[in-house]
Amino acid sequence: MPFPARMSRRYLPEIHDLHPSMAPVLDDLIGLFPAPAQDKIAFSIVPDWQGAEPLGRNAAFTARLRGLSGTPVLHGLTHSLGPDFLNWLFYGHDNRSEFARLSQVETRNRLTRGLAILTAALGQPPRWFCAPRWQQSRHLEPALAGLGFQGCLTRNALSTFDGPPVPLPALNFDEGARAVKIVLGALARRLTVPDLLRTGQPFRFVLHPDDLTRPATTREIRATLARLQAEGWQPMSIPQALDLGRSIA
Repeated sequence: MPFPARMSRRYLPEIHDLHPSMAPVLDDLIGLFPAPAQDKIAFSIVPDWQGAEPLGRNAAFTARLRGLSGTPVLHGLTHSLGPDFLNWLFYGHDNRSEFARLSQVETRNRLTRGLAILTAALGQPPRWFCAPRWQQSRHLEPALAGLGFQGCLTRNALSTFDGPPVPLPALNFDEGARAVKIVLGALARRLTVPDLLRTGQPFRFVLHPDDLTRPATTREIRATLARLQAEGWQPMSIPQALDLGRSIA
């Protein structure tokens, strides 16, 4: 698919799962991106990670969040629905698809609670939402619109409530904690990433804290970002992505 020059070879930098206990690696994650990208990052923030780390209890981390450049994004409430055998078997941890199958009432309840916590932490309400694992029920987007959000980041687009979506697939490196899935994910990216970059299709470059715990993954991320720089790819923020996407719609 050809892309207009204004949109071709552009990427949106993202960092997911911001919560107090990942604070020691936040600067390392930001530093993986080249300097021109660092003030354009979309930061997906979890208000109460695992139901055990509410932002309001950590003044230092809250101050750090307020000092970030880029766009804050509400990333669920706890990022978890608790222990689950199948998730443990395939991913090595709890069920982190927090908004995948929630009822209408529970969807709004979690959104309202998460929004209140993050608004208090930032001093202003976030306008964007990203469902954990990009999995969302049919109740999510109507609830977000009702709460005043501008849109949400789905797996393949910026979905807005006041206009058409902007196609932006997410390039993700986090495959969970199971070695088999990590290896299979890396093999899959060897096939998909070259094709993605060859087309010049705009996309989202997504980092997670656990990416830094796996040296092979970190090397892959560095190599991919180096290729983007060498080939002239330019970073863009969420507002820039919206403007560019709508200008060619």
